[in-house]
Amino acid sequence: MSGVEGSVLVTALERIGRARARVENEIELALAEVAREESTNRRAIEEGHRRLVALRSLRREQEALKAGLVADVAAEEAAAVAAGLEADTRRFLERAAVMAEAVAARDARLEEDLKAPELAAALVEYQNYQDVEPTLSTMPPPIRKSLVEKHERVLRRLEPIIRAANAGPPPLAAPAMGVGVVAAMDPPEGPPEALVVVFPVPYAAYSDWRDRPEDLATSLCHRLLAALFRLLQEIGAADAPVQYDSVRGNLAVQVWLGDHPVPVDLREATFEHFSQVYEEAIELWAAGVEVYTVWVRPELLLGAEGDP
Repeated sequence: MSGVEGSVLVTALERIGRARARVENEIELALAEVAREESTNRRAIEEGHRRLVALRSLRREQEALKAGLVADVAAEEAAAVAAGLEADTRRFLERAAVMAEAVAARDARLEEDLKAPELAAALVEYQNYQDVEPTLSTMPPPIRKSLVEKHERVLRRLEPIIRAANAGPPPLAAPAMGVGVVAAMDPPEGPPEALVVVFPVPYAAYSDWRDRPEDLATSLCHRLLAALFRLLQEIGAADAPVQYDSVRGNLAVQVWLGDHPVPVDLREATFEHFSQVYEEAIELWAAGVEVYTVWVRPELLLGAEGDP
């Protein structure tokens, strides 16, 4: 019996041993696979880390290039704005000088015409009548009637001269030209807090208006300011703070709108009001000067040294 019992025990132990060995082998194989996976993943992680380091370096390089490009583009845009303002202002002033010459030539012709004996005598009669007109009511009716009739004849004789003198400037035989008002809105999207417009006229047209002759630049300055204040009236910001300054030698106007909700598309409204200037101003029509509006990024007009 003992032999049989021993055989069963041995068999059981051998079976258990084989099962254990099989399990241990499977575990060893699994551990070996885990070790291989760990090694593979470790190498992948190390490679990924190296790639991340390389990508971070590449990102910094590209961001530096982008920053440099943005700065270069901003500098180019600023230079383009300055060049455009300078060119439009120069062209406009050249046209204004031609208009001034045309007006001076017309006035000289009128003065020459007034030297004709008949017209000169009529002008003397006209001036004499201005002196006696305040006393007409005290004169006898026959004398008053005679003086009035004589004055009416003088007026008829002088009418062409008076009409020519009071007419607008003579139209120039020159092609139409456009001059730009440069505008910026801050922020460029959403409710505006500030509006800046730079006119194609010298700052002196505003600052020295008392001493400057009433030329085409002064007229355009007044027309554009009137259009701007009509715009502010329309959007309910007539009392908004306004500042006048010089941007690259040109007149600039900055309006603070932070306390005034703007109920319309400010860009479109600004364009419409400035576009009407040409239609309203006979002197601009005669000179062939049209006004258009160019919108730029606010940083090109706001915050620069010496600017608003």
